[in-house]
Amino acid sequence: MRLLVAVLTLTAPLFGQSLCSYTVSPTTFNIDNQSFTGSISVTPSASSFCSGWSASVDPGVSWLHITSGSSGNGPGTVNFTADANPAGTDRKATMTVAGSSILVSQTANLCAFSVSTPSQSFPVAGANGSFQVTANCSWQPASSDSTWIVLPKDTAPSSTNGTVTFTVGANSCVAGRSGSITIQTGLANPPVVKIQQDGSPANLTLSAYNATVDSAASDGRILVNTGTDCSWSAASDVSWVQITAGSTGSGNSGVSYHVLANSVAKRTGNIKVTPSGVVAGQYYAITQPASGPPPPVVNSVENAASYAGGGVSPGEIVTIFGANMGPPGLVLYQLVGGAFPTNIAGTQVLFDGAPAPLIYTKAGQVSAVAPYGLAGKTSTNVQVQYNSATSSVVAVPVQATAPGIFSLDSSGQGPGAILNQDFSINSGPNPAPRGSVVAIYCTGGGATDPVSVDGSVTTMPLPMLKQNVRVTIGGIPAPVSYSGAAPQAVAGLTQINVQVPAAAPSGPSVPVVVQVGTVQSQPGLTMAVQ
Repeated sequence: MRLLVAVLTLTAPLFGQSLCSYTVSPTTFNIDNQSFTGSISVTPSASSFCSGWSASVDPGVSWLHITSGSSGNGPGTVNFTADANPAGTDRKATMTVAGSSILVSQTANLCAFSVSTPSQSFPVAGANGSFQVTANCSWQPASSDSTWIVLPKDTAPSSTNGTVTFTVGANSCVAGRSGSITIQTGLANPPVVKIQQDGSPANLTLSAYNATVDSAASDGRILVNTGTDCSWSAASDVSWVQITAGSTGSGNSGVSYHVLANSVAKRTGNIKVTPSGVVAGQYYAITQPASGPPPPVVNSVENAASYAGGGVSPGEIVTIFGANMGPPGLVLYQLVGGAFPTNIAGTQVLFDGAPAPLIYTKAGQVSAVAPYGLAGKTSTNVQVQYNSATSSVVAVPVQATAPGIFSLDSSGQGPGAILNQDFSINSGPNPAPRGSVVAIYCTGGGATDPVSVDGSVTTMPLPMLKQNVRVTIGGIPAPVSYSGAAPQAVAGLTQINVQVPAAAPSGPSVPVVVQVGTVQSQPGLTMAVQ
């Protein structure tokens, strides 16, 4: 019995004693950018029973390595190495040893970067370019601040000298332009290569450069032709010529203006169209007499749907902008003998001396249908006659087709004049389902078979377009089931029936493009697809 008590007395302290803890030293390392070898001591608390311990580097850290002492029981040493830092930025990582965190902070590499050509110049047509990067630190692929400077995709990062290649696109604008390529180094002031490109000084023209208007107030319009996405502005240098639309624009568009009545002497003013980034521009001179009977003035002949100029096709419905071409207020056609008239309120439109069918007339704007007899010609002379006064001749090129889609708001842009399969008007709230058939209304389809009769109201058999017709909806080809005259409408109005592709994108503003022969309709026309 005494022996058992003695044994219990000797062993009792072991059951009441707590487990030991470990002291880890040091807990921080501040090292330079070179490779480094270090050690950490692990010391248990005295006279204690100690469990095992381990050492590890936090996940995702690739530049710290435990070389020995990754585990132990009791006192020990953890040895580790740190790789040299190739980057121009400081970095930190953590190791865990015996339950304690060890912070390792490493300074950045002393980086030096340079480029072989800090600036480069390119011609208006664009070209491929390259430059050398000299580096002793890692750098990411270069980046451009301009869409016309294109760098290769998926370029891998580099830690040594390298070559950067790029392509400069063609510049269709009058003004030159500049951009830059930046080497992504992580430094506050990374190397930059400046890119300068010449402009196209001659790439801005007007549909006309002068006009003579009546002493009464009138309206006019001129077309501006330049490169896509090239911006410009228009301004008058006299108070009696006022810009009403198109004071600023981009690409091909128009400038509308209003001329105040003149009760004094003959006068001349200018509208200057100036490309962005340059001082010089193109001038449109307007001369206005003080009195006397005003002759009609033709400023432009444009597609009635798209307002595109530059040429007419057989049977195309056109809008003529000018002055003194008809009465002050709008006068619409009235059928004469079941056909469209060639004279409305004293207005006639002459193609090579022959009167054409008319839709409406007023002083500043007349709509007519180009004769189908223009087929085969290269140009035609257009004049407007009003109350026996005749305008000057305007020579207009003739082309086989000039398709333009009518828009719902008559602007030539936005939602098109399109009927859904149930004959309802296509619109955002009333989209066309994929797979359904829609009817697109346009003009400028060119010659037909059988030959359409000028000014007639279309009846059976329906004349079909001679030229091939292609349609895309949202960039997806749409099967064409009919392309010809619109029934019970004036000859020259074209109807194209297409099926909405199953792959067409949905939305209220899906682009629609009609191509007749080799010519496409204007951009910016849309339809709603469910």
